[in-house]
Amino acid sequence: MMHNRIRDARMLERVMSARQAAELIDPGMTVAMSGFTGAGYPKAVPQALAARMEAAASAGDRFRIRVLTGASTAPELDGVLARAGGMELRLPYQSDPTLRERINAGELDYIDIHLSHVAQHTWFGFFG
Repeated sequence: MMHNRIRDARMLERVMSARQAAELIDPGMTVAMSGFTGAGYPKAVPQALAARMEAAASAGDRFRIRVLTGASTAPELDGVLARAGGMELRLPYQSDPTLRERINAGELDYIDIHLSHVAQHTWFGFFG
């Protein structure tokens, strides 16, 4: 299906499964993902990433990342990563009940800043 839509061979070479994409994310990384409504955020990659985080936790390893998004997401991103204990920082907005519980319990840091400030703060290296 993607082969019909992607005409540039260099871009087509980059197409991969969610599991393969999740393998590119290492513990401690800052990962930016899109947001704004159910259509605007990734679903498969965060779920594959959460599976890796849960496997690491089962082996006694800690696998956590910092997550920045465009705005609101839902359970397939925030919820699954929160349940896996895979976030150490989340910003700028959250609406998932599991994530909110973890933030309020002090299990991860949360920065409630206006969305318009995220790009500049990121460019300046404030989030790693």
